Amino acid sequence: MKKTDDIDLFLTLHEHGWSTCWIYANNKTIELTISHVFGDPYVDFITSLNQLIDKHNETSFIWYGEPGGEKIEIKRIRDRQHMLTVKVDGFCESFGDPIKNYETTITFEIKEKQLITIAYFQLKKIEALLKEKSFAVDRKSDFPFEHFLKFENKVKNYLS
Repeated sequence: MKKTDDIDLFLTLHEHGWSTCWIYANNKTIELTISHVFGDPYVDFITSLNQLIDKHNETSFIWYGEPGGEKIEIKRIRDRQHMLTVKVDGFCESFGDPIKNYETTITFEIKEKQLITIAYFQLKKIEALLKEKSFAVDRKSDFPFEHFLKFENKVKNYLS
């Protein structure tokens, strides 16, 4: 696996219960289409990020599309505790069906602080945009403001 700091994540909240996450790593960009119908993907993301801040060795969450989705696994590297391995595995099954096969879309290493910082600012961007009335129409109910504010306080302490 090539070691690089050239990693980024772009998260956007669309209208009517959809989001998109683009991940740039290993000189490759992947697009994840996320449905908000089956749960709260931002709460799942924030929960995993909180677990990393709390020094859990691994965390994972699933972002469903319609159909299919991605399982995102994040594991701390044992001999380099400040580093994480992120693996995104796609699947084709619909929500509620047993997932039989995963296909790895991308795997990369990233510094924990880099991932937390990038993720925080993407979520902060969405929170700030939702203050604009016209942007918030058909989106506001898809962002977990209470969870985000608790996460924000935790991140500020973590980064200071």
